[in-house]
Amino acid sequence: MEDKNKKVTMQDVAKKAGVSYQTVSRVLNNSCNVSPSTKEKIENAIAELKYVPNLLAQQLAKKDRNVIGIVNTSVPSVAVTEVSSLCRKYALEAGYHIALTLASANDYQSISDAILELKAQIITKVVINMPVDSSDAIKLTEEFPDVTLIFIDVDPYCPVFNVTFNPADGTLFSVSHLRELGHHKIAILAGPEGISSSESRLKCWREGIRINNLEEVCFERGDWSTQSGYLATLKMLRDNRDFTAILVANDQMALGAISALSQNNLSVPEDVSVIGYDDYQDSAFYLPPLTSVHLDRDMQCKLTISKLINENEPKASSVLPTTLVIRQSTANTNLRNSNVKNLVKALREAANLLEK
Repeated sequence: MEDKNKKVTMQDVAKKAGVSYQTVSRVLNNSCNVSPSTKEKIENAIAELKYVPNLLAQQLAKKDRNVIGIVNTSVPSVAVTEVSSLCRKYALEAGYHIALTLASANDYQSISDAILELKAQIITKVVINMPVDSSDAIKLTEEFPDVTLIFIDVDPYCPVFNVTFNPADGTLFSVSHLRELGHHKIAILAGPEGISSSESRLKCWREGIRINNLEEVCFERGDWSTQSGYLATLKMLRDNRDFTAILVANDQMALGAISALSQNNLSVPEDVSVIGYDDYQDSAFYLPPLTSVHLDRDMQCKLTISKLINENEPKASSVLPTTLVIRQSTANTNLRNSNVKNLVKALREAANLLEK
């Protein structure tokens, strides 16, 4: 008596179609080395027997799965979300799917564990979408020689496979822009200590301040979040109000800085100019629209996926330029004086009209 609960196997399909189970496997894995007539017989047998393929077995049978892994930081970030979305877009266009995993912390062991999780799924191409110290990036590359790792937030000159940005361009443009507007006393709101992108931006800002003969009068750090930018700016205002501009390590913290200034009756840019970093899509809609260092994330992600799937691509650094997008959060230092003069003039004209 036939067991109705018996699971149909690949061998059952092969027997029904009159072929070997290896031929059935080739059809299931879309191999081109099967004749159309044989393929049709196998597909008919699959339909008749209601065979459900074992997807994991198919994946294990493939020498190279069309799946790209992405390791994200567990810290909420606009940049991380944007990069994940863009990588998925370009992966799908290239015929690949995306598998996401989170590293529980920004340290070597957590990233290694996340890569192992992807490797267990037979994924051999991985984007590391989080800040990584240079020494850790080198160790990870050595630990996983059979996995192609590409880093997008590491020192641009670290000898690992990466697609990153040159921090010098945008940061130096930012400082020069402030000097041209008449600013001399600058506050810096940096990112977390020890993070490659944070430290490189800070280093370039300070070099720009030195070159332009300006003065750094205040310094605080945040953790990339809007709240940390808000709290750090409040502390700077308590400790030292003697600055006319703030350089901020990302746009999220810049939003918090603008809020803190506003709550202390300081207008941007009339009282204090603010420059962000990253130039998120929403930054043009801040109040006021934010002057920010632009990173072409679209180009970065397109290049990352292209290099990752090209087996012949040299495993080297690709360093992309950054630019400064000037909007309404920066202004000349005499703007407030000019506004006061215009207000006085308007009041005098109004008084003259009343006297007539």
